[in-house]
Amino acid sequence: METKPQLEAVSLFSCPLFITEKPEFLDVARKTSKKFIDKRKEQCDLNPIYPVYMTESINFDPEMQEFSNLVAQMAWDILDSQGYAMDGFATYFIEMWTQEHHKMSLMEKHIHGNGAVISGFYFLDCPKDSSRVIFHHPNDAKVITNLPERNIEDFTHASNMINFVPKEGQLMFTNSWLPHSFSKNQSKKPIRFIHFNIAVAQAQQNQCCEKPQAEII
Repeated sequence: METKPQLEAVSLFSCPLFITEKPEFLDVARKTSKKFIDKRKEQCDLNPIYPVYMTESINFDPEMQEFSNLVAQMAWDILDSQGYAMDGFATYFIEMWTQEHHKMSLMEKHIHGNGAVISGFYFLDCPKDSSRVIFHHPNDAKVITNLPERNIEDFTHASNMINFVPKEGQLMFTNSWLPHSFSKNQSKKPIRFIHFNIAVAQAQQNQCCEKPQAEII
């Protein structure tokens, strides 16, 4: 009998998701987010078709400075670890805002432009049966020509999308070209999270700081 040839699998052009737990920022992030959400609620009523409140950028709020610095540094470290020539570049926020999605609210599949290179989320309140965060395969040619999956609950090269149940205090980063969305919130309570987009620019001076630890998936 002939033996099957041994094949070496080489993964090309991966789509990493970086996850870490930062519950120590929950109190200040919730407090600041509530301040900005309350401001938005004074300006407009909840839309019954799109039941979500979105704040203005909150990264400049003094109470968010430590969190913002951490996120910007972690984004720099991620890009550096991916092989980008980050020496001489600094990361900065295009925007960082809080979203409060009420029952039946969702977020459509999308990516971020306007110079964004890293996007991410910090989850504040995640009630049972609320939204899942979904990441979609970025290669349209793969999605169009895809074969049926053996088991859609497994993470495999056949997967077109992967969803996660978010946890309070969880911090996620992806490259901005990776499409993402949120499923409908089926809870009577709103799900709240901070969403951010980060770009790079020429650094004016070198800054040294301790590199935080992130889990890569």
